[in-house]
Amino acid sequence: MTSRERGATLTQLLVTMGVVGTLLLIGAHQVNQWLPHYRLQAAARSLLVQIQRARLQAIQRGAAHYLDFDVDGDGCLRSGGCLLWEDLNGNLRKDPLERGETVLDFLALPGVWLKPYPQELGGPSRGPHDTELAAGGSDGVTFTLDRIKFNPNGTCSAGTIYLHNKRGRTYALRLRSHGLIQFWRHEGRDWEEW
Repeated sequence: MTSRERGATLTQLLVTMGVVGTLLLIGAHQVNQWLPHYRLQAAARSLLVQIQRARLQAIQRGAAHYLDFDVDGDGCLRSGGCLLWEDLNGNLRKDPLERGETVLDFLALPGVWLKPYPQELGGPSRGPHDTELAAGGSDGVTFTLDRIKFNPNGTCSAGTIYLHNKRGRTYALRLRSHGLIQFWRHEGRDWEEW
């Protein structure tokens, strides 16, 4: 072979492709393990942002705002997402002229469910601080009428929102009436503040 003839043999190319393929398989497996946790975390953080936004809008505009989890009133929380709306006339329902927008669509969150991870599969039997999980129904939202009310003085209704994924993790966002938001995580043992 002269110095001008350079290149790789077929064997070298096949070995290189085998190594790269193996590394890609290992990487894909790791991403597949990590993705459900990331989606759950992203959904919980997005919900937290919308809660803070609703509270600030109520204070700024001087009118009650609602974060409504049962948008169409059918009792099914997965049917339309989460609606943020302003109750200008105080009648406790969204009228056509009142501002409102869907801020979180639970159908668009693959692998994230709005309720605690099932107890029979290792999920929690009680909520953070030994609260009852089904305090507002077993749908994952313990607020009255499945909605959070934010008042112009910064207070809000109290309750908890539960989210879980298929890996057995449950997150809980707990709101206190004075506006404090607590974030909890359950991974098959006890609740941990997050």
